[in-house]
Amino acid sequence: MVSLSGLEGSIVPYSFLGIQESYEDSSYVIVGVPYDATSSWMPGSRAGPLAVIEASRYMDPYDMELGCIPAEAGLHTIPELSVLESTPESMVNTVREAVGKVLDDGKVPVLLGGEHTLSLGAVQGAKDEIEVYATLDAHADFYDDYEGRRISHATVSKRISELVDEVIIYGVRTLGWEEREELNSSDNVTLIPLLAREGEAADTFLRKIEGKKVYLSVDVDVLDSSVLPCLGTPEPGGMSYRDVVVILREVFRRASIVAMDFVEFSPCPGMRSDAYTVARLVYKSIGYHILYSGKQDLGCGADE
Repeated sequence: MVSLSGLEGSIVPYSFLGIQESYEDSSYVIVGVPYDATSSWMPGSRAGPLAVIEASRYMDPYDMELGCIPAEAGLHTIPELSVLESTPESMVNTVREAVGKVLDDGKVPVLLGGEHTLSLGAVQGAKDEIEVYATLDAHADFYDDYEGRRISHATVSKRISELVDEVIIYGVRTLGWEEREELNSSDNVTLIPLLAREGEAADTFLRKIEGKKVYLSVDVDVLDSSVLPCLGTPEPGGMSYRDVVVILREVFRRASIVAMDFVEFSPCPGMRSDAYTVARLVYKSIGYHILYSGKQDLGCGADE
């Protein structure tokens, strides 16, 4: 039998960036949620968390823009939540408990999806600490009921609007008639479509979150499908990677982000750039959080 004794320092952990600070000493906790049971078009986002973690292991921890190594704030990746065979309700409860535990321990949960439904559980876990649910998304996800389900990827923003004071949805490029009617009857939801004059749309979005405690959800289909084709529900006419990064930096600068997720990435067989792109968005967001939270003295913000 081969002994692994003495190899501990030579084994790269299967974790975000290949870095695994102890849970106690970490500021950010990566939570994989491999779930896609309600996907209505192309399933596969259950494989998203693992693909993003694998791709992240090839990223340089140093961030050129920020002039620092955000990972030095402490990153810990917990094992993927055991939700593959769960009902949507059970998955939501599992996520709620995980997010509540991480927040109670004074850390920032960073969730990797998986379908957008997981955001409902995360918001439930963070509900007492947030004022606003803000999401970047090509879809409103505002059906009251979709394919016989009240809890699904297409109803998640509607369900969350029943829990929090304010919901802001930015980047929408398609909308169902039933969703339009639901939105018209909701007085705590702002829908900001991604229109031709998208500078104005971005300004509106950023003004709405200014100075507030926010749960941030990034449905990666807000990116144009030519940039990130590997999605459960792709939609043309979206944002470039650079545009998303620019707006994320402003989100972290203007609001207090309590927790965040990155959802709806469904890996394409044989493609690597897609998972790497999502991993970059995750790490950029952690870096921006460090820069503007004032909690870490890592020398971030060289270009400020």
